[in-house]
Amino acid sequence: MITLPDTSIDRASPVPYWYQLAGILERAIAGGQWRPGERLASESELCERFGISRTTVRQALARLEQEGMVVRRKGFGTFAAASAPRMWLVQSQEGFFHDEVFRLGRSVSSQILQRAAGPLPGWATAGLALADGSPGVVMERLRSVDGNLALAVTDCLPEHLAATVLGMDGTDSLYQRLKEEHGLEVAGGRRFLEAVTAGEALGRKLAVDPAAPLVFIESVSWDAEMRPFHCYRSWLRTDRMRVEVQVSASSRPLTALAPATRAAADE
Repeated sequence: MITLPDTSIDRASPVPYWYQLAGILERAIAGGQWRPGERLASESELCERFGISRTTVRQALARLEQEGMVVRRKGFGTFAAASAPRMWLVQSQEGFFHDEVFRLGRSVSSQILQRAAGPLPGWATAGLALADGSPGVVMERLRSVDGNLALAVTDCLPEHLAATVLGMDGTDSLYQRLKEEHGLEVAGGRRFLEAVTAGEALGRKLAVDPAAPLVFIESVSWDAEMRPFHCYRSWLRTDRMRVEVQVSASSRPLTALAPATRAAADE
């Protein structure tokens, strides 16, 4: 008997059911529940287990096949593939890469360039709904995936969270620390994406030419009471990653990240 994942579809979520199911199955494969070459549950078994239609199941399986996670053989079923998943969520509820380490088994590391308590920049006080010049903490990091430098991030948080940020090291997840120490979890957010060129300073940090294209992301996250508690600006290397936007029926975009087809080695 094939064991099915015990995760359920979140029917209150705006995320389409097929996208949720694809994520559930992807985590199961990445976690070793189905080894390469093993047959997954049948479409009818997945329909019954998750209470969804066959069309929804087929959409999820088509997604996984496109990512190289599964191989579908007509008349025989769907089988786990040997390749690693290619799509990474750039904005899961937990932030850039927090869930992705678990989901895909990727190695994610951070290099903290600097951090300090003091007045927050104007864009951060605006995002956090604070008065101009309000105190807080600023942290600058470089983040790598599987040893490949991927993005630069500037995090800004209000003063009462400064001790948590100042106590982090390169292995910590910011959101995990905030949850453990303050009970904070992301309930929503607002994110803006823009195409920019690196420039001299960012070019040096990210080891790219000053004219290299980057994806600029500005984000604010808030808690269950709709209070903003974290904002950041990040610059993503587009030769390492490409951004995919999935649009749900509720018009809330689901943004995902995939390795670029021409990934270069760090200089």
